[in-house]
Amino acid sequence: MGYIDCDTHVIESSMAWAHLSPEEEKFRPKEKQTDGTQTEWRNLKNFWELHTGQLIIRGLSLDDVPGQPSASVRRLEDVPGRVKWMDDLGVDAQVVISSFFLAAIFTDVDAQVALTRSYNRWLADCWRQSDGRLRWSLIPPLLDMDAALEELRFGAANGAVSVLMRPLECKRLLTDSYFFPLYAEAQEQGLAIGVHIGNAHNPVYSIPEAVMYSVVPMTAAFVNIFSSDFAERFPDLRFGFLEAGSEWLPYALREISRGADVAWRRNLKLKDTPLSGTNLFIDCTFDEDLNYVMNFSGGDNLVLGSDFGHSDFGTDVGAHELISKRSDLDASVVNKITEMNGRRLYGL
Repeated sequence: MGYIDCDTHVIESSMAWAHLSPEEEKFRPKEKQTDGTQTEWRNLKNFWELHTGQLIIRGLSLDDVPGQPSASVRRLEDVPGRVKWMDDLGVDAQVVISSFFLAAIFTDVDAQVALTRSYNRWLADCWRQSDGRLRWSLIPPLLDMDAALEELRFGAANGAVSVLMRPLECKRLLTDSYFFPLYAEAQEQGLAIGVHIGNAHNPVYSIPEAVMYSVVPMTAAFVNIFSSDFAERFPDLRFGFLEAGSEWLPYALREISRGADVAWRRNLKLKDTPLSGTNLFIDCTFDEDLNYVMNFSGGDNLVLGSDFGHSDFGTDVGAHELISKRSDLDASVVNKITEMNGRRLYGL
């Protein structure tokens, strides 16, 4: 037994597109370097370019960073090296989430199906190389629901534990009935829905300084799902809300309870830990005021991810050890946050 790292990442390499068929090669993203003068991208230089011309950040750094996992580990070019990092950190399993697909916006159905299919098969290869230690979040081609359901079935049979979605997809809220077949299949296959910060909406990525445009929709997605009939419609479906922290939760629940004319909302007591007994899990950070948050979440619905693979403000590869050293948290609560709740979220 060991920690469950609920939110880690891969910086995609060309290996992600190794499973494209000859007919699909026209959709292969091109590696593109700029001169760094594109100030709206904070002077970053390394991108993928879709066949439509959309530029997608390849990660804040493609090079080795002192004290951090090597570039080959972060790109999953060195799977044994990544497993060695996990061993050194006391992590039993990482759940690997795409970087590319957090920002990709598709209008071409065939391109989305081709690229998601290739990526999913690459991650399945990595899972096998890791002897099952690297679990992963599959990418559904949401513009083609039949193809998406096929990918869920493939993923469930090949090491995937969740389905990656952003708070807004296909210009729809996540509670839109368009996604019901996907949720039903995920429930059938035992897959969680991993809602990660991001947004399938162009303005979010044309102004990266407006990072809250990708965080705030997470709160809205939670409110919509918590207030929906999903607990009855999909009683076994688990949702994880990833990389937005947890301190937004009290605000979200307060807004749900304020001024509502529905009886259960009026009776929602803010210190009744309303998440307890639900299948909704919140990915906290190791340094948040978790004793306050647990007034609302309880101790059974918080999980922890390190953002391993990225190098931004949400990343700390040692997050699980750091939270374990906190003197203000009971050891049993720490064990739930760092391991047991993650096992429940992902069905491990």
